[in-house]
Amino acid sequence: MSAFPDGFQHLEPFASWALPTERARHAKKNASSMAEVRAFYDAMLPILPGALDHLNGYALNDLPAPGRRLLDLCLAMVEAAMTIENFGAVSPPFLMPLERFEPVHDSWKRAGLEIVR
Repeated sequence: MSAFPDGFQHLEPFASWALPTERARHAKKNASSMAEVRAFYDAMLPILPGALDHLNGYALNDLPAPGRRLLDLCLAMVEAAMTIENFGAVSPPFLMPLERFEPVHDSWKRAGLEIVR
């Protein structure tokens, strides 16, 4: 059985990018080579519109587990896109060190709080 929804099984080689927090996705990107980030980016770019269309069929709280993993993969694409399109390096020297980076919504999750939209 695939970790991803029907039609997205070909993303299995990139399942390790489907991480539940922004900090974890950022760490994954930082631990990857440029070639690995590029391979992920190249795999995700053409399927992103279809993935987002698929995800838009669900309320966020009603996403089944394969859909949640697909969402996490799409969110990881943000990290890859910034690296490929803007920085040209996995860890450019002008970025804040990862250990100082804590997205607000990640700290809220750790505290057991939820963001209400």
